[in-house]
Amino acid sequence: MRRDQVTGLVESRWFSNTMLVVILVNAVILGWATYGGTALPYLIVAERVVVGVFVVEMALKLYAWRGSFFRDPWNWFDFLVVAISLVPATGPFAVLRILRVLRILRVITAVPQMRMIITALFKSVPGMGTVIGLLLVVIYTSGIIAQQLFGEDVPEFFGNLGRSLYTMFLLMTTENWPDVSNAVLEEHPLGWIFFVLYIVLTAFIMLNLVIGVIVTSMEQEVSESRWAEDQELEEVQHEAVMARLTELGRQVEQLNRMLVERDGAPTLEPDAGQGRETTVQAAPGQ
Repeated sequence: MRRDQVTGLVESRWFSNTMLVVILVNAVILGWATYGGTALPYLIVAERVVVGVFVVEMALKLYAWRGSFFRDPWNWFDFLVVAISLVPATGPFAVLRILRVLRILRVITAVPQMRMIITALFKSVPGMGTVIGLLLVVIYTSGIIAQQLFGEDVPEFFGNLGRSLYTMFLLMTTENWPDVSNAVLEEHPLGWIFFVLYIVLTAFIMLNLVIGVIVTSMEQEVSESRWAEDQELEEVQHEAVMARLTELGRQVEQLNRMLVERDGAPTLEPDAGQGRETTVQAAPGQ
């Protein structure tokens, strides 16, 4: 097959859908293999077939796209996942056998909507990092305060800074926080004020800020994608309109020549200086 034919093949919709089905089949095989049993040898053979399909896919894409293949980070991810699958799962490389489950993550590269979400998450890291940094400051400060207030009476939760920070994290997730608060309230009846303020500040305000940053990044990613699609559509429409105008211009010129050759009738070309039609006089004797 020629390179252009292979390029059309790997960029076709049915090829992408086929690879998505193979990825899902691979996920089922890996899950089924965890049960062992008599079907395990057949599952191993099926897994090798799937790996072979992935290798053929990578070879076709490398042949079709050449150097441009590695310009896309998602292609790098697919290439590394397939490369890991080819590493022998024996000897010092046996631990890499665990990484074969990464082939399931290829479903992200096969579904454009998933790629959009992951891209938006990466783009939200700078803004999200600022909010998370502020959240860590709040947790650290609250952990020190809690250790000084409740450390002597409730050492199982606030005996030192490490335990106090872990307890603060549990409180932020609102997981079993009544157990902590009840233990404190037995010795400090007004301790509920600290817990209420901390949970409201972290679980309801700070975490919502993180979610807000992620949602904003996703909206921007969707808007950029739609804007790019609109630009491509406008470019296609512009080219079609210009091609039509060029064709109409040629037809007008041809009609003018026919009129002049026949009887010197007025042409359809406007006068450059006056914006009026000009009349071409017939030659003498016509």
